[in-house]
Amino acid sequence: MTEDVFFNPGDAIANAHDFAEARRSAEIYKEKNPLQSPLIIVEDPDQEDAFAVYFAKDAHQLPLKSATVLKYHVVDRLDN
Repeated sequence: MTEDVFFNPGDAIANAHDFAEARRSAEIYKEKNPLQSPLIIVEDPDQEDAFAVYFAKDAHQLPLKSATVLKYHVVDRLDN
């Protein structure tokens, strides 16, 4: 089952062109800030090998009427 969510690209914690690098950045962030919201690693469906890390709490299930909110495909989750 695939899951798509919507985020404001400016809210990204990290960006990478490699999934392993994005995952590593997310793990480092979670280690330094363990009480934060779970993290989601997403892939931009319009760009090949473009991954970003976001707080799960910042996800929108439906697109907002804002040009700054983009659709991403969820690749992985890092829960608390």
